[in-house]
Amino acid sequence: MWQLTRWLSAAMAMLVLLGLAYSGALASVDTRLSDWRLIASSVPATGSVVLVEIDSASLEEVGVWPWPRSLHADLLDRLMAAGVEDVAFDIDFSSSSTAFEDAQFTAALERAGGYARLAAFAQTDNTGVVRFSRPLPEFAAQAEPVLVNVLLDPVTARTRSLPVAASDAIGTVPALAVELARPQGELPPVLEIDFSIELAGIPRYSFVDVLYGRVDPARLAGRQVVVGASAIELRDFFNVPRYGVVPGPLLQVLAVETLKSGRILTNLGWLPGLAFTGLVALVLLLHRGRFNVAIIGLALLFCSALAEASALLAYSGAGILVRTAVLHTGLLMLFGLALADSGYAHLVARRAAQQRLKFLATHDPATGLLSRQGLVDLHAQQRTLILILLQVQALDELRATLGHDIVEQLLAQIAGRLMRTGYTHIARTAPANFALVAVDFDDAHRLAAAARDLASTLTDIYTVDSHTLHVDVLAGFAAGSADPSELLNQAEIALIHARSERLPARGFSRADQSALDRHRRLDSDLRQALSRDQLRLLFQPQVDLSDGRIVGVESLMRWEHPELGLVSPAEFIPLAEETGLIVELGRWILDRACSQAVAWPVPISVAVNVSPVQFLRSDLIASVEAALSRSGLPPERLDLEITESSRVTDPSRVHDVMWHLQKLGVHLSIDDFGTGYSALSHFRDLPFDMVKIDQGFVRDRKSESDRVLLAAIVELARKMGKQTLAEGVEDAETAAILRAMGCTFAQGYHFGRPLPEDALIALLLGQVEKQSA
Repeated sequence: MWQLTRWLSAAMAMLVLLGLAYSGALASVDTRLSDWRLIASSVPATGSVVLVEIDSASLEEVGVWPWPRSLHADLLDRLMAAGVEDVAFDIDFSSSSTAFEDAQFTAALERAGGYARLAAFAQTDNTGVVRFSRPLPEFAAQAEPVLVNVLLDPVTARTRSLPVAASDAIGTVPALAVELARPQGELPPVLEIDFSIELAGIPRYSFVDVLYGRVDPARLAGRQVVVGASAIELRDFFNVPRYGVVPGPLLQVLAVETLKSGRILTNLGWLPGLAFTGLVALVLLLHRGRFNVAIIGLALLFCSALAEASALLAYSGAGILVRTAVLHTGLLMLFGLALADSGYAHLVARRAAQQRLKFLATHDPATGLLSRQGLVDLHAQQRTLILILLQVQALDELRATLGHDIVEQLLAQIAGRLMRTGYTHIARTAPANFALVAVDFDDAHRLAAAARDLASTLTDIYTVDSHTLHVDVLAGFAAGSADPSELLNQAEIALIHARSERLPARGFSRADQSALDRHRRLDSDLRQALSRDQLRLLFQPQVDLSDGRIVGVESLMRWEHPELGLVSPAEFIPLAEETGLIVELGRWILDRACSQAVAWPVPISVAVNVSPVQFLRSDLIASVEAALSRSGLPPERLDLEITESSRVTDPSRVHDVMWHLQKLGVHLSIDDFGTGYSALSHFRDLPFDMVKIDQGFVRDRKSESDRVLLAAIVELARKMGKQTLAEGVEDAETAAILRAMGCTFAQGYHFGRPLPEDALIALLLGQVEKQSA
């Protein structure tokens, strides 16, 4: 009877142990033991895979989010120029940005020549069908998609593995790690990540440091690069063995390192531990005498230590993963301890974590509203929808002065008001944006009125944690589609126009679409304008006010479109600055102006405008040196006109470049003086020769106060040893006033309109003949 009771007790203990193992109740113990084995088995990373991370410093330096895709394009160009082997973006490119930014990124992908990969996300819907969020078609045409999904361990609630591929009706997408590591031989369907690899050996560089050349290219050459988010603000984090919470892109790098190590891990789970415990139980049951508690305790402790050492050797030597908590628990149970209720608490926690993750996938955690992704995932069931997009103004300033917590409380109050409006779906689509979706209104006037009412209602004074805040809200709206994503893009365009036109609310119109289509066409055609010889240079005379003699000209670019006719520089120059094409146009005008000027019959100077973008995205010094060298133009005949602009985010770089240009002998002018944001500081900080007074200070300035202001600018420049050139001089009276004030030079229709080169040469020859006579 005693032996039967022992056997029954042992059988009950094994059944309980089996139940604990299946329920996951021992997961926390397994987690700690597994982390200890990983630390004890540490191996160095190969260092051949580099993480370029969108960290908090990058977000702060760029200053906006989402980023323009031109930044990703510039980074890709920079990486390929550094000689990297592959680049994989762990970034969602499944939705459109602006057409111009998308086109710029597409071009960068094309230049990468197939060595760039873009993230794809696989999700299984309620019917069991796998659906992908793939990169935009234009991106996918230039770069292969790679799977960046990871798997959540249902027992430990940690991420420790990922699928090696996923398939849908379109095709199979390999995992990012498989694509970069290119392992030999067949892989299991699920890849166990080797967390014994040391994170300290993985090179990590900030996005902006690589983008702006602050990282030695030699550190990147020959390596593979993963680009992704590590900033806390972007919330792309996973809980993993050994290291705790890590960014998703770093997890992908670890997976690549795992495959490159050539060691494919095998996860045997808790079955070996259960079998070993059963064997120990059988040995004890075969002992027919009574147990010595001290000896049994020591024996079980030895078995526990032996099993843990074996598990360590199995992992470090053969790459075999085992969970030993079931073994240790079983041995303790054989010694008389029971842990019957530990599994239930873990099961509840696991389910809560799963529900939380499911909620966060489609909702904004701060307000509880739908997220942008949750809104895009809505299915209208063929019903026409309307969407009103609301934007809280000056939110970044509030965040900077009052802090993140106060702003989030404010947004929670606004969200609460919106939830009482009765709209079908409400979402927070961006840090300062809220979207409301409903079935179409009866007419456009009613929709516009509703948008204005919402903006007016939310524009109010809010009290947050003893702070009184005045908040302005603008609205953009769109209607006529069953696709929330399309409506959201249209409403964002309407909101941009509302802000620029200073309207409380504005709708998306066909005219907006036409303007957008023209913008897209000009962007596309401008890229071909140089090769198709559609660009021309005109030259506007600049005269010496003391004697009326032409002493220089300003080079002005013109675009003769074969179908649209003459396109205004006011339209295509900002477009070129947005897309970065201004760098190429800037080189062209420098080369053309210098090569033409060197052959003129009179050695006058030629002025070329320099865009602020050229300081940031090109080697301006090298471009100027090349243009002077190719043409043979003396440096003192080249005048670079630099426009003040808030786009210049690195003033020290501008300062250094201007000093270098001055040392070359090139003349420097500050263009449109007086219209920028920090004009007077230039007199102190920047090396330049001449001030170009903006025509807004010259035209129709005939009152006494106007003349005093104009005279003050001229006098200030004179005292600082600078020459002055007045723009927009259209009559003799204005020229006389400027001459009397001591202004040095002038240009405008009074002295001559912009001329083609042959007309300019004729004018110069006429001046020479007149002086000779």
